[in-house]
Amino acid sequence: MEKKNFLQYSLLVLLFAVSFLFYNKYFAKNVEITKKNKKEDILEKNNFDIIQNDTSKNIIENLKYVSEDLLGNTYTVTAQSATLKKDKVNEVQLFEVNAEIVRKNQEVIYIYSKTANYNKINNNTVFRKNVNVNYGDQTISSDTLNLNFKENIIEILDNVNYFNSNTKINADKVEIDLIGKKLKISMINKKDKVSISSKF
Repeated sequence: MEKKNFLQYSLLVLLFAVSFLFYNKYFAKNVEITKKNKKEDILEKNNFDIIQNDTSKNIIENLKYVSEDLLGNTYTVTAQSATLKKDKVNEVQLFEVNAEIVRKNQEVIYIYSKTANYNKINNNTVFRKNVNVNYGDQTISSDTLNLNFKENIIEILDNVNYFNSNTKINADKVEIDLIGKKLKISMINKKDKVSISSKF
């Protein structure tokens, strides 16, 4: 009788041991992985929410700035969206930018670029990426354009291509004097030559 009881207890202990080992091998790890994944998903979701909230606070859509001087000249900048710079309170990062410079008795200058840095105090603007300028029958494309109202000059730089009705020019730099209506095309390195091709 004692042998029978001992055998039953032994089988019962063995059954528990096998069950315990089987559970640890096949189920416990999956449960830990599932818990870990859920925790990571929650953390990722929380991080995404924080980023989304921070971004949404700083994004402005369909932005427009208009300035006019005492002579009646106007400068208008529109952008599909913009972000405020925390470190530079007076500057705004613009995206998909269109600008117009309208001066009395002069051709309107139209500027387009993918991005731009706009200064709200002095209206100075640096246009970047796919910059395109239309000025009368002239078109200029480049990578960078600096618009400086203090100096009354537009400086067009980096991969500059100038076109009019019968001329194409490749250069390093184009300057447009906003007061004197003068346009200057040059190379940064004086040893290099401006490339000109014309149709007659």
